[in-house]
Amino acid sequence: MLEYIFFHKPLLDRFLKQLEQHNVPCETRDDAMGLVVAVAEDLDDALFEQIDEFYEALLQDTQELLDSDNNTSEKHAAAICLNLKNGDTVDAPINPALLKRLLSVISYEELNELVEAIVDGVENPDRRPFCQR
Repeated sequence: MLEYIFFHKPLLDRFLKQLEQHNVPCETRDDAMGLVVAVAEDLDDALFEQIDEFYEALLQDTQELLDSDNNTSEKHAAAICLNLKNGDTVDAPINPALLKRLLSVISYEELNELVEAIVDGVENPDRRPFCQR
């Protein structure tokens, strides 16, 4: 499952409406980090890209809300979801400003690819020198 995190309910509602318009089933939950939406990974590539672009636009709106002084009751946190080979899913907390900077230069899909490579390297260490792999 691909997970999207939100810190403001109105933005979550906009995302859920977008998923509903495209008949994309999802699961939602509220956890310590924020409001989470899980979507199956087997989406059509074009649909996934459209949803991802919409989410990235909402991330920009999230940052604007976080920067405003009028939203001090909202959560100020971000996390990257790590899918472990044993099936567990854990959230790694990350500074929201750093995540915003990352997503301003790489896509959500590229960030997932990077995180998966790091998780794989940690769970399946290859001790040979890099040049011998």
